[in-house]
Amino acid sequence: MREIFLIGSKAEENIKSLVVSEIKLLPFEMNLSNIDALIFTSRYAIKSISENAKRLNDYSWKDIPSFVIGKGSATYLERLGGKIEYVGQDSHGDGFAKEIIPLLKNRHPLYIHAKKIVSHINEKLLHNKIKLSEVIAYENKTKKLDSRLAPPPNSILIFTAPSHYKAFLANFKWDGSYLAIAIGMTTFGVFDAGIDSFVAPEQSIQSCIKFAKEIALRLP
Repeated sequence: MREIFLIGSKAEENIKSLVVSEIKLLPFEMNLSNIDALIFTSRYAIKSISENAKRLNDYSWKDIPSFVIGKGSATYLERLGGKIEYVGQDSHGDGFAKEIIPLLKNRHPLYIHAKKIVSHINEKLLHNKIKLSEVIAYENKTKKLDSRLAPPPNSILIFTAPSHYKAFLANFKWDGSYLAIAIGMTTFGVFDAGIDSFVAPEQSIQSCIKFAKEIALRLP
């Protein structure tokens, strides 16, 4: 059976993991007095606002309705005490932006995001006259890895963020026998043309792992 690897910024207990990047949470001020909605497209953004709240002893973000791109991140936000208003049906940034634009008219949302934004949701919201504020909450740094850590041929590789795919390519040459699984459409969208790839049925790491195991059983 093909080997399965989770490519990301942290290891998981129930799967072989290759950590290709590290997340650095960034400090920012909690200027939320005029904010009536929060936008999250990453679990790390949620973790960052939670950590900054502890640092500043300001937990006002928990009372502001949140718009979250995926069920996994929504569950994480609720666990930290956040308030959910909307969970995206589309795991791609473009689709999520289209869903929330009508809901954010006449509101003042804050988008908490990474230093680099792949989906350009902020640009789409601003183009549609949404009164958007933004804060950079974390950055993703590529690690330098030994080439001998490259997964063997025919491996199934799970990518949970666009940055993880780019970090993998910064360290290893892509083997044509690899099969890639993306956690969502935004990650799928950065895959190079011509590689064998799929999108997981649900936007969660456990769904990706289950899907990869099902594929491994069917393929030689």
